Amino acid sequence: VFSKIHSTGIQKILNAAVFDLLKFIVVYPVEDEMKLTNKDGVILPDTKLVPPDSTAKDLAGLIHADIAKGFLHAIDCKTKQRISGDQKLKNGDVIKIVSTLSRG
Repeated sequence: VFSKIHSTGIQKILNAAVFDLLKFIVVYPVEDEMKLTNKDGVILPDTKLVPPDSTAKDLAGLIHADIAKGFLHAIDCKTKQRISGDQKLKNGDVIKIVSTLSRG
């Protein structure tokens, strides 16, 4: 079966479960909102799958508990707008979290 269609179909099943059934969205947290990179300069280094009603503060908590504790605001890197912690995220958002606490 695999050699004929070059796939086991598992990826399609996972995509259907995560995106169609659970309605999860994809967001991209970054540290540099201008270059869309992490601290090492890697462009769009991380992807987070989050439930559809997730907020900027929820994303901060997924990154690290300390980041969420010190959460000040987030930046929507596409629009360059500051967003609040209760702002709901959208599929494809690129977000910088601004926090008084860091991961170290």
